[in-house]
Amino acid sequence: MDDYSVEELLELEELLEFDPDMEVWYSDDESENDEEVENSAVLNNDNQIPIRNLGGRTTQSRELTDFQRKHMIDKLLLLANDELKIPPRAQIEIALEFNVYRTTVWRYWSKAKIRIRRGETIDVKGQKPGKVGRKCKDWDLDRLHAIPVEKRTTIRKIADALDIHPSTVYKLIKSGKIRACSSSLKPSVTPTHKIARIAHVLRQIIPRNVNTPPKFSAMYNVIHIDEKWFYMSQKSQKFYLFPWEDEPYRACQNKNYIPKMMFMGCVARPILGTNGEILWDGKIGMFPFTYTVEAQRSSKNRDRGTPETKAIVSITREVIRAKLIEEVLPAIMAKWPANACKEIWIQQDNAKPHISVDDAEFRAAATKNGFKIRLTCQPAQSPDLNVLDLGFFRAIQSLQYKAFPKDTKELLKSVEDAFQAYEPRLVNYNWLHLQYCMLEILKVEGSNKYKNPHNKKHAMDRLGILPTQVEVPEELIEESRKILARGPTN
Repeated sequence: MDDYSVEELLELEELLEFDPDMEVWYSDDESENDEEVENSAVLNNDNQIPIRNLGGRTTQSRELTDFQRKHMIDKLLLLANDELKIPPRAQIEIALEFNVYRTTVWRYWSKAKIRIRRGETIDVKGQKPGKVGRKCKDWDLDRLHAIPVEKRTTIRKIADALDIHPSTVYKLIKSGKIRACSSSLKPSVTPTHKIARIAHVLRQIIPRNVNTPPKFSAMYNVIHIDEKWFYMSQKSQKFYLFPWEDEPYRACQNKNYIPKMMFMGCVARPILGTNGEILWDGKIGMFPFTYTVEAQRSSKNRDRGTPETKAIVSITREVIRAKLIEEVLPAIMAKWPANACKEIWIQQDNAKPHISVDDAEFRAAATKNGFKIRLTCQPAQSPDLNVLDLGFFRAIQSLQYKAFPKDTKELLKSVEDAFQAYEPRLVNYNWLHLQYCMLEILKVEGSNKYKNPHNKKHAMDRLGILPTQVEVPEELIEESRKILARGPTN
């Protein structure tokens, strides 16, 4: 790069004019044609210095982008000496290249030098975001607080109550001054239910040892069972179509009586290796409540006498007992790991058709082949203490709906396929989530009024720090025992 004298630099500056509103360089004879502008040049002696360059901005914009600022600072760093000084000729060339005023280059470089001398990272981000533009108007949100929650269910209702436009309410939501939430109905729990829930959770805690704090049991010898209806189809289904496609037509005799089938889910905790590999998936099975009958007459779908599978509509205690003894217990004994503990607890809810924990027929069938399988009941009004209700059923139902079954046979297959497709690692997450929920139950003194805990299990698993058992603070255990000693209080 040739050196310029002071007189030559002053002459070069006089050839350019500066518009303070636009903050860009431009020449007196700048062409309106973009192609001519890109090729236009200011001549100084025998050198050509372009007013515009494809390396900078090709339009007269007010601000440089963050990428252009970074590119400018990188070039200035290459031109700077050990004392962080830039030759005047270089500053003018950088200004011309990026189509900005020379003082703009000097201002960015001055800020960069201060950060370099402090040993800080050079920040080239613009300072205007959040400081320029239309200022948000402050609204009296105390008026909103005075409105009952029941009348704050839609944006339009809030807008009417505050006498503002709905778009303003939307902006308040986006700014974080108002938040939207979904409230789902939960089972009603009485003081007696709360005591039973606390007692159940405390039974799952392993006391403190010399080197380990108190924590929940790993639950590798626990199996959760529960029943759920699976429907042939949803009442409403979303599709994504091309503009020229017709909407799918779906019809049934009565949308309130969509064909359905009940399944009994049976899941244990998966066993993982030291490196996270799946040694056993923990999935015992999904057992449908069905029966087979021969068709009484011929139709377009099948001939007379063809065996048909139909759903059992009335689930009684005898049906539950037969399902456990004839299907569930043999499946457990066949799939249970050979080296695992054979003293197993099957946890069920308190539905009326369920058999008692002391059922003689079940106990006789559950003590074969070296197994000692016993029934236990979870506390009443406590679906959050069963991994199937916590997330397993919902997950496989979402997979089952993707199959769009058309008859009972396809419904059976779609549920079984969804059960097998569900990843065992996610089953392990469900069991770990159960422990986090039990921890929350102790914090709220046995109630179910707590936020569903999200502990970033996926992230912890990626980092290799996913716990097998959740620790429980000793202070929380002592406080829960005091509540248990007091008994139910209104």
